[in-house]
Amino acid sequence: MKNVSFFTLFFMFFLFLANLSAQSNEMMDQFFSNDQADLGTSTYLILASAGKIEESSSIEDALLWLEKEDISNMMINLDAGRDITYGELAYLMMEVYSIKGGLMYSIFPGPRYAAREVAYRKWISGRSMPGRSLKPNEVVNALMQLIDEMEKIK
Repeated sequence: MKNVSFFTLFFMFFLFLANLSAQSNEMMDQFFSNDQADLGTSTYLILASAGKIEESSSIEDALLWLEKEDISNMMINLDAGRDITYGELAYLMMEVYSIKGGLMYSIFPGPRYAAREVAYRKWISGRSMPGRSLKPNEVVNALMQLIDEMEKIK
């Protein structure tokens, strides 16, 4: 049963990626060729999957959306090429998808407690250290887990 759910989720995510424009395909090729996931592409993937930006948008558009929505205030800098951390990815996932966290996250929303919440929900594998850099496949797997969870809620 779990394998069927994984393959269904993988297929849905594959369809999402297949619908991206040629510019996005080049972006994804670049993303997966890097050793560490970058902030810009990770942000773009989260926002595009949530329908917050158009799939034809650029990485710069995604970062501007963060600034406009005042989500970027918990990030040290918005350099698109820098590595994204576990805590930042967790925080973006929680905020973009409007996920209510536990008690500490509701009192102190930010990367530290978002990382704890995401670790509890098992959306990102590996050590749940908020400052840990992520690999591109970890970002995509986390996004797949999140989308699966959102589908279950609907």
